[in-house]
Parts: sequence; structure tokens; C-alpha cells
Amino acid sequence: MKSRHTIFLPIVLLPFSFFQTAQAITGGCPIEGATPMNIGPLNNSPDSGFPLYVQDSTGLTVEMCLHPTLCISDPVIPGNEFSELIGFGAEGFWASADAIITTGAGIDARLISGVEAAFATETPIDGQQFPFTRLRIRIDIPQAGIYTVTHPWGQEVYTVDTPDVRAVNDSFDIEFAANSVHQGRIGPILRWDSDLPITDAQGGQYIGDPGITHTVTGSPCNTNFFRIEAVALDGVTPLEIDPGDSDGIGGTSSVQTSLFAVSGKIFSGNAPAPLVVDRTNYAREIDDEGQVNAFVTSAPLAEVTVRGEPNLPPDDVPLDGNGQGLFFKSIPVDASVLPDSVEVSAKNSGNANASHINLLTDAVNITKAEYNVTSQTLTIEANSSDKVTNPVLTVFGFGDLANGSGTFSTVIAPPAKVTVTSAKGGTDSEDITIVR
Repeated sequence: MKSRHTIFLPIVLLPFSFFQTAQAITGGCPIEGATPMNIGPLNNSPDSGFPLYVQDSTGLTVEMCLHPTLCISDPVIPGNEFSELIGFGAEGFWASADAIITTGAGIDARLISGVEAAFATETPIDGQQFPFTRLRIRIDIPQAGIYTVTHPWGQEVYTVDTPDVRAVNDSFDIEFAANSVHQGRIGPILRWDSDLPITDAQGGQYIGDPGITHTVTGSPCNTNFFRIEAVALDGVTPLEIDPGDSDGIGGTSSVQTSLFAVSGKIFSGNAPAPLVVDRTNYAREIDDEGQVNAFVTSAPLAEVTVRGEPNLPPDDVPLDGNGQGLFFKSIPVDASVLPDSVEVSAKNSGNANASHINLLTDAVNITKAEYNVTSQTLTIEANSSDKVTNPVLTVFGFGDLANGSGTFSTVIAPPAKVTVTSAKGGTDSEDITIVR
């Protein structure tokens, strides 16, 4: 059972002994490291205050996992009426996947991931529900150095000056709500890559058995493993962290495992097709030439379409997919009149049809975001894809731009990034560049 003593704040806590950076993996890994999840409605049978299901971008949909051996949810607390109602104790899980690495050189590492139902109190109390996704990395470090951790949703790099037990103790706990799109640090959900289905006596199906470690699938980065690589603080000299080559893949400065303890119960209802509308925007020029763009995430084999009136084609327009869950279409239009919104729909085998109505906005592009330390001025330049109306652009917290440009004075402490919004609904954010 996982520790629940660091779940109260959905933030990343970094100990003083290391410096951590995250980085993307080349070859198609999402920029965020994970794909978004659709969170279902509240479960009203029983009235638990937690979502009925969680659905990842592949269409895998899981419900609360309560089987006594195929799940890792805490047992019911006798005498606690709310615990007896919802069927679990202090922690429940929609899904989890954990991996362990130990070596003769003193490496003892845990990768913990899950979609969890917990409480802001020590015992279940209605009104204190705290559903969240977790990615946690804990490593006992025997030698100072730079440690690169590769996991199914990306990489983390830790510079450890002081070796210690749990010298790396990193947790990304991000809360979510019912009827929402959740962007956490995990997703899709890991599941066994073979030997399925696993069923219980009532016909329920599971994505793994936590009592048996197994190879998995689900990584959007094609890294269905947990790996640690180490070099000295000079950034070059390999460290011997696996002297006996315990993983059998060769080399002593890295160690990995592809075996995970997995739990999760497949949703027994008919969930809608996965559908996340990442962006729907337009661009138009003064000569009334324009285009409507749709960016969508769905199941890799889904059929995704878009429609809208006026001026879009009267029938559903299919979006082009990359076979990995991303869909896109740019539709030429007479931009003299544009719809206020468009409807995006998805069909996927095994799911009910899904559709979302999304506002059609312009696209904002920040081209300059500079803070001058000497003059204490913040200079922002941006433009809109709507060249016909040239909508007003506003820097959040500072004011409007004039002709796409603005300099704001007496800025003693600038924000780390700025956001520019358009009167036509578009928005863009950019990190501040420091100049002197």
C-alpha cells in the first residue's frame, strides 16, 4: 500500500539534496510527458463524491478497483459509515503501476504511479474527497552524481550532491475533478501487455494482477520501463551503480526493469469514446481568405470529425490522424462569416459516440516577452491570426497592447511567464526572457 502522507497539496515537492529537471524524449513523446485523461461524472450509485470512471487517451476506461486480491484499495474501515458506503478505506484506486529496482551497489528505487481516490483527512469523510494522479520517484543514492531516470511518461534528471537514503524523493500529485479533462504526469494508464483478460467470479475484467510483476504497455514515449543512468558530477565519468549487471542488458552505469505491479478494473459500463479538443481556432486575411483549424486527441483508431455553421462544409469533415491519437484538420473557408463554435465528434470501437462543442477563437502568438533588469520594464509583442478585425490584445495583469506591442514600466518583480488574451477568445503564454 502506498504512503498517503504527501497527498494534501497537488504540487511538486523537491528536497534540498538534489536539483531536478524534466526533459522530453525524442521520437514522439508528448511535450507534457503524458496524454490527457477524461474524467467521468460523479458516481451516484453509491453517492461517493468521486468520479464514476477515468478514461485515458487510448480509450482504456477504469472504475474504482475494489477486488480484495486484484486491487490495492484499502479495505473498508468497520464502523465508518462513509467507508462502508463507498467500499474502501483511506485510499482507493482506479489504477496503479509500480516498479522496483535494487542493486548490489546500494541503489534502491521505487517508481509509483496511480489514479487515486483519497481524503484530506486521515479517515474517509464525505466532503473531504481528494482524487488525483500520482507519479512518484524515490531512490536511495549511494554516490554523488547526475542521475537520469527514464519512466513511461518521460525523463527526470537529478543532480545529487549528498548521497543518502531517499536522496531522490520526488512526487507529482495533481488533483482532478469530475466531468473534466485532466493533464497530469501520467497517462495513458499502464496495463499488462499480454495474458489478458483477467476476470473475477462476477465477470469483471482487470488490467493486471498486482501480486504478479509483468511487462506492460501504455507508454506514449515507447518507454515501458523504469531505468536509472548515472554519471559523476563532472557529467562524463560513468558511475558503477549496477556492478553485477543485475538487469542483464550490459553495462554497469545503468540499470532498469520492465516489470510492474499493475492493478485496475475495466469500467463495466459503456463509456464514451475518448475525446479531448485541444484547440479549435481560425485565421483570416483582409481578402476574406481564411481557415479553420482543429487539434484533437482521441483513441489512435478513432474516427474524428468536425462540423459547424455557417461557412464550414455541410457534412462532417474527417480529421487526419497520426495513428498515435493525435488528429488535425485545416479547412479553407470564406472567412467573411465564421461560426462561433464547432462540434467535434469521435467514434471508437467499444465506446459510445462522443461529441464536444468548442468555441472557435483566433490564435494568439507572443513574439517577444522581455524584462529589462536595468530599466525595470516589461516589453510584450504579440499578434492575432484575425487580420480582418485586429482584435484587442491584453497582457494579463498589465493591460492592453497598442498595435500588438506594449512596454510596461516600474515592474519590480516580473512574472515567470506572461499570458496574452484576445478579444476574440485566443490566448498564448510565454516564458519571460531577461535582458540588461
